[in-house]
Amino acid sequence: MKTDRAITICLLHVLREYSDENHILPMQEIRQKMQLLYHIQPDRRTIYSSIALLLDLGYDISTFEDNKIGYYLQSRAFEQSEILLLTDAVYAFPFISNKQSSDLISKLQNQLSMHQRKKYTHLKVVRSSRKSDNRQVFLNIEVLDEAIQDKKQVSFSYLKYDINKTLKKRREKPYIVNPYGMVYMNEHYYLICNLSGKLNTSLYRIDHMKDVVIQSSSWDKEYERKEDTMDAVYAFSGKPESITMRCDNIILDDVIDRFGTNIFIRKTSDTEFEFTVHAPPRGIKFWALQYLQYAEVLSPIWLKDQITSSILQNKYNISKTQ
Repeated sequence: MKTDRAITICLLHVLREYSDENHILPMQEIRQKMQLLYHIQPDRRTIYSSIALLLDLGYDISTFEDNKIGYYLQSRAFEQSEILLLTDAVYAFPFISNKQSSDLISKLQNQLSMHQRKKYTHLKVVRSSRKSDNRQVFLNIEVLDEAIQDKKQVSFSYLKYDINKTLKKRREKPYIVNPYGMVYMNEHYYLICNLSGKLNTSLYRIDHMKDVVIQSSSWDKEYERKEDTMDAVYAFSGKPESITMRCDNIILDDVIDRFGTNIFIRKTSDTEFEFTVHAPPRGIKFWALQYLQYAEVLSPIWLKDQITSSILQNKYNISKTQ
């Protein structure tokens, strides 16, 4: 015979799995499910007592006195809209494998009732071919987080795709770095670090790491610092500089989406604006080339000249006079 404590736990499971605001469980149905699922037959008084205990413990349960029908779990760890948002995000994250995405989404949806979960059966992985084949991602994150907390160096193999679309080691010798943090940007999850003995901050994709191992050695003391990576553009790190650009109004939303609202913007005409941003030049170069038709770097001049040179050194053999 199950104890009162066990009955309370079983009751909580029934309410979590089978009840919500659109599926209120009458007392008789609760007793039937307890019998069917757990082979117990608690009387009404025992169930009343268990519900009172759950209410005392902080569970938000609507009772017969509230709704005149029965009982249901009113609030959960996540709202349905939050589960939908997180589910969509997991589907979209390319650094999580298909299998890991499915497992994680299943855990999220288990926070809902069985009736609420049915609403999510139509969701599919978008562009699943972009999903990472590296199943060490979650392990990598755990190991890196521990190393960051303990200020220890880590070693890892770094992978890149070959012509057969298979991830292979970039080099045989492992990378050894001082890890400072992790950041999500440009649809990928990166480790913020610098190579042992080097000053420059680097970003490495965590889904391209393999065999991450915490080293016994601590961070290089003379390089123990964090560089602000929020200025990074397209994951190009480096020393940020003040860069001014002139753009067509048509890409104003794109500029704010990429660089945020903490930038200086001024209107220069009815069709154009200028903005100044503090960011690594390599990333701005890549961004400016993407918006070549609508954006022009004004300063620094050397960056403008570099972009001009890149345009002339093109694969389409278009000359400056064409």
